[in-house]
Amino acid sequence: MHRLLKRQLKKLSLEPDRAPEAETWRRFLSMVDDAYNQSDQDRYTLERSLTISSEEMQSLYQQLKASAEARMNAISTAFPDILFFQDEDGRYLDVLTSRPELLYVPLEEIIGRKMEDIFQGELVQRFRKLLAATLESGQLQQIEYQITDGKGELRLYEARMVPMDYREKGKRVLLTVVRDITDARREETWGRLVSKAVTAAREGIVILDSARRIISANPAVEGICQVALRDVLGEDVSALCGADRSLLEEEAWLKVDTMGGWHGEVQICRPDGSLVSLWVNVDRVQAETDAPRHYVLLMNDISELHASRKELENLATHDPLTGLPNRILFQDRLEQALARAARTGRPGALFFMDLDRFKIINDSLGHQVGDHLLQAVANRISAHLRRGDTLARMGGDEFTLIVEDLKRPEDVIHLLEKLQAEFRRPFSIDQHELRTTASIGVSIFPRDGNSTEELIKNADTAMYSAKDGGRDQYRFFTEKLTLSAYSYFDTEQGLHKALARKEFYLLYQPQYEVATGKLVGVEALLRWNRPGQGMISPLKFIPMAEMTGLIEPLGAWVRETVCKQILAWREAGAVPPRVAVNLSSRELVKPGLNASVASLLSTYRVPAEMLEFEITESVIIERGDIAYQNLFGLTEMGIELAIDDFGTGHSSLLNLKRFPLASLKIDRSFVRDLMVDANDEAIVRATIVLARSFGMKTVAEGVENRQQLEFLREAGCDLVQGFYCGKPMSPQGISRLLAASGSPCGE
Repeated sequence: MHRLLKRQLKKLSLEPDRAPEAETWRRFLSMVDDAYNQSDQDRYTLERSLTISSEEMQSLYQQLKASAEARMNAISTAFPDILFFQDEDGRYLDVLTSRPELLYVPLEEIIGRKMEDIFQGELVQRFRKLLAATLESGQLQQIEYQITDGKGELRLYEARMVPMDYREKGKRVLLTVVRDITDARREETWGRLVSKAVTAAREGIVILDSARRIISANPAVEGICQVALRDVLGEDVSALCGADRSLLEEEAWLKVDTMGGWHGEVQICRPDGSLVSLWVNVDRVQAETDAPRHYVLLMNDISELHASRKELENLATHDPLTGLPNRILFQDRLEQALARAARTGRPGALFFMDLDRFKIINDSLGHQVGDHLLQAVANRISAHLRRGDTLARMGGDEFTLIVEDLKRPEDVIHLLEKLQAEFRRPFSIDQHELRTTASIGVSIFPRDGNSTEELIKNADTAMYSAKDGGRDQYRFFTEKLTLSAYSYFDTEQGLHKALARKEFYLLYQPQYEVATGKLVGVEALLRWNRPGQGMISPLKFIPMAEMTGLIEPLGAWVRETVCKQILAWREAGAVPPRVAVNLSSRELVKPGLNASVASLLSTYRVPAEMLEFEITESVIIERGDIAYQNLFGLTEMGIELAIDDFGTGHSSLLNLKRFPLASLKIDRSFVRDLMVDANDEAIVRATIVLARSFGMKTVAEGVENRQQLEFLREAGCDLVQGFYCGKPMSPQGISRLLAASGSPCGE
């Protein structure tokens, strides 16, 4: 097209008389390069100034316009943006785009229409403001907006509007370049989020160049490695792990370069000299084959993990209360000790220790005091052990001790005596002075067993023999002890079933008033007739019931049976005596005791004054606060309270004054040797005087002859019971006594 115009211009310039026409062609040629910018008025002026015919001019113009449009279409096709041409009224003159699917409405519905015809609401107002600002300033203006594209997807766009320097039908033309920035903005937002995440991450993140120099790192690296980022940027990665150290071995780097990554545990040295374990992941990053290589390191401080793992291992093998080895670690240590004894020929000893009266302390004073006592026991025993000895807590109040490499039998005896002496010293626990002893069973290995199970069983058997022997002593294992342990186990199993099988029954021993000789009360005594074995001694099964917790349902059965019997005596027309019932320490600290007793009295219509509860001194001494509440609750009902076996435990005058006690029972051990032992006579007289000073009665147990009875009468004792006055008898026997108006004591 340019060559055609130039030839025409050259031809005209050769003819002087056609100079004006040549000038017009020059003007036209200069306008060709910008032909698509020319308005209709320019074309009209140009057409009138040319000497060529109107038809020729129109043809030439159409050629020029087609060429310009082709160029513009080529540009718009390669251009990702959408080009909108509008006049100053907002009417769309043309739209150029290579992606018509991005348009809000079809292309043919845009050309020739105004913005209000296409858009609605706030968006129209924003476009109008953009148009006005562009016309007023004559400068580029831009906004961002959201709109749904032709596919129904909400997209984010950027509109940049600029005025153009030509007019269309006398009106200024503006060009708006619209770009879809949805993906770019998402990437930008994602980039910011990633940047913030990297910055806030507790995991250390380090980027290295191809020479393994640090080019970037997040703040977590400073905390993990204890280095300042400004000091390590540009340095070799070894700057993170201390002098004379390499973060990764060359073998690991080779794996990164060949396989693309590596992970594992490494250790670094901080500037303060402390060693820290890290878990490191290294990845090779390379965008293209010929692109520079980079490395990304992720590091985590796993020192706490190591500490937690160690703590978990310790929890799995140690008792959390005392810190001693538990049953699992003890078993392992005993197996090792057995193996060493077999190899060296030097015997060892296994001690099985159980605290005496611990359950009473734990139930009376609470589990916290019990726990503190166990800790104190562990510390006291540990102070007397050798480095190679193993003290373990098996659970509850049971401890085991492994002593190896015994040279003489006397060594075991010496250690046992020391341990017992330590147990006999009082423990000061939470403002309480507690006394507890230990029953200890000993098995010698390999003499008493070649397996851990056998040794433990035999030491346990010896320990129960020590308990049966009166506690606070030790026993060595023998075959006879094995038979005794079997008997103990058999008795315990039978005790669990005896209540359901109704193997228990009650006998009642009369209590007489010394001054008048009248029957004034009875004591309910529990008996167990076991099928196939006959009568089981209360001295054997009552302590076992205490230890196993069966004393609670057994005590409840006794109280209900007594209430039924009182009702039966009354319905038979007799005047029942007051019935004394033993109350265990476990029952006295039970929250529902008072409510249970009140319910029984109401159910069987038993007056409260017909019941008396006997308790031991240790209950009110070791847990005075709870005992105080329960005892006063019982006395408020009208039930009398007595201390049983007075003088055999830790007597406290303060508690005698504080608690609502009605009588003291003088233990049979003091009554037995009256008229023989002057000390017992003095104790009995003093007890009677003491009780009288507190307004209490005295009841003497175990009266077996007239001399004892006369002494007690002369000393001022109030009540007596024993074989001389009457053996324990059935309810029918008591009924006969009541019918005979109560035979006097001794008749």
